[in-house]
Amino acid sequence: MTMIIDVPIRPGAALSDPKTRQFVEENIINATYDFSDRYRKIPELAYNREGIVNVLANFPWQEYGYKKGRWQREPISWEIDFLPFRVWEKVYRGFLLTDIATGEEISEVRGAVSSVMPPSGRLLFAGDPKYAGVINTMPDGERRIYIVGSIRLARNPESVTEIAQRASELTKTMVPERPPQVQLFDLPAKYLKRLGPWLADHPGKPSRRS
Repeated sequence: MTMIIDVPIRPGAALSDPKTRQFVEENIINATYDFSDRYRKIPELAYNREGIVNVLANFPWQEYGYKKGRWQREPISWEIDFLPFRVWEKVYRGFLLTDIATGEEISEVRGAVSSVMPPSGRLLFAGDPKYAGVINTMPDGERRIYIVGSIRLARNPESVTEIAQRASELTKTMVPERPPQVQLFDLPAKYLKRLGPWLADHPGKPSRRS
């Protein structure tokens, strides 16, 4: 049986757009997944029906700039991670939302899936970028909608599963007039020391002393 969206939709919210509503009904609510995706909990974490419908029924789409991919100090070998030696490597684990008008950094987010193309561009976001929300991207001309969350939702900002789990739960109850009652963690100093510039700002490898 085909399911349809049957929740109240606020004026101006993302689901008030007929094309978005049709896409969500066809590709989120009535989607089917193979065993691999179900095993990795992708439907629950990235495409949670309750969370996506709630956010898009309450929040409007807003356009943001983004930066994807940055330089980061990584171990020469993960087998000897206890050694202090690090080399600059390109990593693509999350992306930074930015204000289109000013370039101001808004929030770094991650999700259980990612269709954001490096090194920079624009996308649509609904929700609260300080916590969680739903993004809309068009890689290769194909529309994608899924849940992302701030890296500050987890004690370990590199724990994609924990971030995705908390974001998925938050999106089920988020509304514009009530900030989520959830703890945001400060980024660990050890983690911050490993970070280099975003590739969009510095495509060349930083010097060893940077």
